[in-house]
Amino acid sequence: MKRLHTYLAFLTASLIALTACQEDEPKGLGSEPDKAKIIFVNAAPNGAVDPALARREVAIYPFYNEVTFNNFPIKFPWSNGYKAFEPGTMTVRLDTARSIGNDPPGPNATVAQVTFETEADVYYSVYAVGTVQSVEALVLTDDLSLPTPGKAKVRIMNFSPDAGPVDVAITGGAPSPVTLASNLGYKGVQEFIEIEPGRYTMEVRAAGTTTRIGGAGGSRGDILIEPNSCYSIWTVGFVTLPSTGITLPFHAFNIRYHANRWSNPLVQ
Repeated sequence: MKRLHTYLAFLTASLIALTACQEDEPKGLGSEPDKAKIIFVNAAPNGAVDPALARREVAIYPFYNEVTFNNFPIKFPWSNGYKAFEPGTMTVRLDTARSIGNDPPGPNATVAQVTFETEADVYYSVYAVGTVQSVEALVLTDDLSLPTPGKAKVRIMNFSPDAGPVDVAITGGAPSPVTLASNLGYKGVQEFIEIEPGRYTMEVRAAGTTTRIGGAGGSRGDILIEPNSCYSIWTVGFVTLPSTGITLPFHAFNIRYHANRWSNPLVQ
């Protein structure tokens, strides 16, 4: 019986340690403090005017120092999750998808490349911005330090090619409207700030006005912000579609977000 009690105590301690580890780590990735971590986000819509090209869905393969870790290309507007690498010089090359990954088929080509230095236990985001016809790779360092207990952290970015400067505000779910970012130009970044957790409606407005831009896409009502977590929120897509009636509808202006670091709300 004493041996059984000892085993159960060990098992309980192990589970507590595992739970604590899960609570403190970015979603989907182990701690790996000796590694640099990089996530890729495809925020480059199809800007073709020619109807034959505007209907194409062109995805992107990210290569990390000439190696790809994805079986499938990353379609707009998705990401591939953090991946761990040895720290040092990193070159991320972005290729449009091979013909098997395009719809309809088309040749692959390198559209952007960026080289930057990475450090152990530091997180980075690489965004493909612009349009798929003119891609730029934008590198951000992700400050995923925990917020004040019970709070959350959000970072706001404007990656819509034609929205112009914008204000981003919480318009629902809070006691009163809260402006998270003001006069944010194209490729502008409002670094992480603390906010109260909650389920919010967020709205994108023309800078300095109360005019919502992007039609229905300029407001999103299902943004769930959990406590003790870090989120990135960004605008993507076109306010005015390049080829009306032909450009894929999900390339229109909208608000995207994901959790860079998520603490399990069921763990106290």
